[in-house]
Amino acid sequence: MVMHPHRVVKKTLRLDPDKLAQPQKLLQTTSESEAVRQAIDETLAYREALQAARRIQRRGTFTRH
Repeated sequence: MVMHPHRVVKKTLRLDPDKLAQPQKLLQTTSESEAVRQAIDETLAYREALQAARRIQRRGTFTRH
């Protein structure tokens, strides 16, 4: 995954403040914007890892005991 941390655009989002507070606390970020960016980055990394694991499993080199 190619990350471009210097490429940031301003967006207007409608978010539930209670839901937004959860990732901000969990990720220990200092701003709501940082919490959203980090949550997106972590979600994308998780999906990429999951897809890689599924590819390995399909090849038969990843076994469950």
